[in-house]
Amino acid sequence: MDEKSRRPARPVLWMVGLGVAAAVAYLAFLGWDREKDLDPVTGAETGPYEAWQVVGLALVVGALAFVAGRKHQVVPALAAIPAVLTLAFVVTAVTSPEPGLWPIGAALMALGSAAGTAVMALIGRSTAKRFPR
Repeated sequence: MDEKSRRPARPVLWMVGLGVAAAVAYLAFLGWDREKDLDPVTGAETGPYEAWQVVGLALVVGALAFVAGRKHQVVPALAAIPAVLTLAFVVTAVTSPEPGLWPIGAALMALGSAAGTAVMALIGRSTAKRFPR
């Protein structure tokens, strides 16, 4: 096979790889925690996630998007990462004991992860242009 016939598979492989990595990151940081915390003093219920879990997920998917952008794979990152994170959130929310307002959370997850992925992928792409290897 020549170079041109193999070229279209590369973005697909990037999408699959980024999607799997985003799913693993979601499960590692958020997928296992489903219990809300009750503050004994105020009686307020929070959670189920702690701040470190959300920050950890954001750092990992931000790094994935940055690397994808650096490798000129911005579109696969924008297609895979937000879609997988939103799907994982929806599955987790719908199967929780109190599904509640999950459509709003899903919309926020989709918009926030798309915006964050776009910013990090474009930063990665700009560093690849300014600091080529």
